[in-house]
Amino acid sequence: MKKNVLLLITSTISVLSFAQVGIKEKNPNLSSDLELGSDNKTLLLNRVLNTGVITTPTNGMMIYDISEECVKAFQADKWSKCLGKGLVGKKALMNPVSLSCNSATVSPSPIAGQVYKGVLIIPYTGGNGGVYDAASIRANGLTATLPAGQFATGSGNLQYSITGTPDRTGSITFNVNVAGNTCSVASK
Repeated sequence: MKKNVLLLITSTISVLSFAQVGIKEKNPNLSSDLELGSDNKTLLLNRVLNTGVITTPTNGMMIYDISEECVKAFQADKWSKCLGKGLVGKKALMNPVSLSCNSATVSPSPIAGQVYKGVLIIPYTGGNGGVYDAASIRANGLTATLPAGQFATGSGNLQYSITGTPDRTGSITFNVNVAGNTCSVASK
């Protein structure tokens, strides 16, 4: 009898340790521990005063930071900045910035094998005073770097510094992602 009970407990524990949990999801993804399946409800993260109240953070944690009114993740042993579209604050989210990708320029034109220093300029509209994070883009031996900054109110330009040695002559495409906007800008 004791062997049967022990066998039943061992079997149950082993089955549960490899199981996925689905909430309103009959067949959770095999790569997940938990999958939510509601079509009219969401995941609600823990709301904490600020990241400082988490005494022993672990990589992979996510919280809603009440003081900054945003979601943050603990990764690479530090808390991230606010997640979401590269903007901070209600004002920035209410009036989204729009990049004018078709008007972007790269100058001067890069030449394969020659050390290069130039700029990538991307005009924008709808600037709202929101901030954007620093960014770096690599393409064909070149690196375009945007320092962190703040959008002007109305229209303005983002300016990337480009350095490196291009591995080809002709069009080099930089895939830009700023403030929730993505676009491809090609040198000419």
